[in-house]
Amino acid sequence: VRHMLNGLKVYYLPFAPFTDNVTLPQCFAFFPLLRKVLIREQIDIVHGHQATSNLAHECLFHARTMGLKTVYTDHSLFGFADAACIHVNKLLKFFLTNADHEICVSYA
Repeated sequence: VRHMLNGLKVYYLPFAPFTDNVTLPQCFAFFPLLRKVLIREQIDIVHGHQATSNLAHECLFHARTMGLKTVYTDHSLFGFADAACIHVNKLLKFFLTNADHEICVSYA
């Protein structure tokens, strides 16, 4: 645990980033660590960001299994221009079915 000057606590997970600071999927490997933090800090809401973040989606999934509220914010717009965009959209459709609320950007 690192304590920032403004009182914010930062927890570092022992997972090396794969590419673009994104971790490889851990599935259930880090659930005990996350559960411990959520209970110790008495977290009520888990907020995840970024469509390509495995960690964000896994945190939201585990939080929902613990009965916590979840919010997801997407800062990216993925069209249907190529196979990668289509794949990301399908993953988002799967993962966001369990989110309580979603915040999305627009062109406006």
